[in-house]
Amino acid sequence: MSKFLATATAFLAAVNSVSAACTNPTQRKPWTDLTTSEKAEFINSTLCLMDPAQAPSKTNYAGSKSRWDELQVAHIAQVQFIHTVGSFLPWHRWFMTVHENLLRTECGYTGPIPYWNEQVDQAAGPLTASTIWGTDPATSFGTGATDENGCVTDGPFTNLRYNINTELERGEDKCLQYDLKQNQFDQLSQDIVNACNALDDYVDFNNCLGGAPHTSGHYAIGGTMDDVSLSPADPMFFMHHTNLDRLWWVWQSKNESRLTDMGGKNVATSTFLVAAQPKSLPESAFAPYFGDNSNVTTLDHIMWMAGTAENITIGEVMDIKSDAICVEYL
Repeated sequence: MSKFLATATAFLAAVNSVSAACTNPTQRKPWTDLTTSEKAEFINSTLCLMDPAQAPSKTNYAGSKSRWDELQVAHIAQVQFIHTVGSFLPWHRWFMTVHENLLRTECGYTGPIPYWNEQVDQAAGPLTASTIWGTDPATSFGTGATDENGCVTDGPFTNLRYNINTELERGEDKCLQYDLKQNQFDQLSQDIVNACNALDDYVDFNNCLGGAPHTSGHYAIGGTMDDVSLSPADPMFFMHHTNLDRLWWVWQSKNESRLTDMGGKNVATSTFLVAAQPKSLPESAFAPYFGDNSNVTTLDHIMWMAGTAENITIGEVMDIKSDAICVEYL
């Protein structure tokens, strides 16, 4: 057993409960609703989280150097067990909160957490005119421009390099890449989301939201976001998935029973995701710790964060006003 797997297994076995009361939920707002100073602070805090000098790794998993690296490890290590499964939405809800907490505790971020309201931008015009783009690198994600290799050429993340690969090893440095696709952006329409909202059952809704509203958000940006394992290396990942979490919350808010509605398989069986799972962390490394006692996802399912945060259950994150999440969407 590798050192990484041995340490990871110990963390998998540890489950904690978040106990602080949710009395002052943090706000999550569309990117367009942040002030200029809030946008600048968010981008600076994101750059801080990537910097080993400012936010050094506390786990050193897979050779991670920064807290940003650790977030990548948490996603890469279990890609087969957090996509096209029942835990897809709750795991990513907890992941968004872990990301937020790191921005605040490691880098002093004090503002609201932004999301990219893709549905509004899709209705307003082409992807290249989206509100996330701009010419000021201090307050935007750049213009989306790339060189012949797809590496971004402007904006705050032109110097971003990541090198933890899909087998949880340090490989060659990779740049942040975009490959903008209008036909994928068109799949992020409110009409498609409305079709998901019309579904009553969580399993059906999860499958629907995990379809075009999820995958097309990745493919519309393309490049780094195209990679099912490595996509959290792109800060856009968190803007996209925070919006997805908002859409899930909109659906949940329509019926109180949806705060406990959970189901679906807990291990992805598609050839694509099986192949993407690191060989050092097979199903046998995870399944004993899921807490479901079957192959169906339950509220007792344990979500692992690779040492970046507590391992908690799905039941603890079903309500965004829970102690674990404690946010509100505006």
